[in-house]
Amino acid sequence: DLAGVMLTDLCQSDFAAWRDRRLGVVSVGTVLREMNLLNHALNISVKEWRWLTENPLSGVKRPQQPQARDRLISDSEITRLLFALGYDHNIELKTISSRVGAALLFAIETAMRVSEITRLMWEHIDLEKRTALLTETKNGSKRDVPLSSEAIRILNQLKSDSDSVFNLEPSQIDSLFRKAKKMTLVEDLHFHDSRHLAITRLARKLDVLA
Repeated sequence: DLAGVMLTDLCQSDFAAWRDRRLGVVSVGTVLREMNLLNHALNISVKEWRWLTENPLSGVKRPQQPQARDRLISDSEITRLLFALGYDHNIELKTISSRVGAALLFAIETAMRVSEITRLMWEHIDLEKRTALLTETKNGSKRDVPLSSEAIRILNQLKSDSDSVFNLEPSQIDSLFRKAKKMTLVEDLHFHDSRHLAITRLARKLDVLA
């Protein structure tokens, strides 16, 4: 709808209406990022290109960013979820469900996101250096993730003929994780909360080292 309005005709009400429509479709965080992008483009239009005399988005109220989640997975919940997923430390991971269990443990060890885990290829794993190379990350840059002994144990358990380490799609992790939660009566838990647990554990180690 914004694209159908001439740039010089855009006003605060146009952006306010766009904001409200977007909030009905995407998350608050997405709307805030899109507003930042539009705000930058409009500022350039004002300051450098002189296409506008003022930024019509500057006075539009931004939606309230929700409080960050602080949900930590307990050891008991991890055990129950792994059981529901059919994961065991001593079995060959032949089923999709058991690989989702491995992905959960790997996420707790590395703080990697679902998209990063599912895109991980064996060619990105360096067992000698104990690192995993992420070629696509949220900020767009490559980075190496250090691998703990537990993370390497999980990788050794996953070795297969596939080029993909976990051989999973994000949709498979989402659906099977939801199913495991329902079976084990684990509530208010997202797979992404594994990242929070991983970072919390790392912070405790760094505090000890300090």
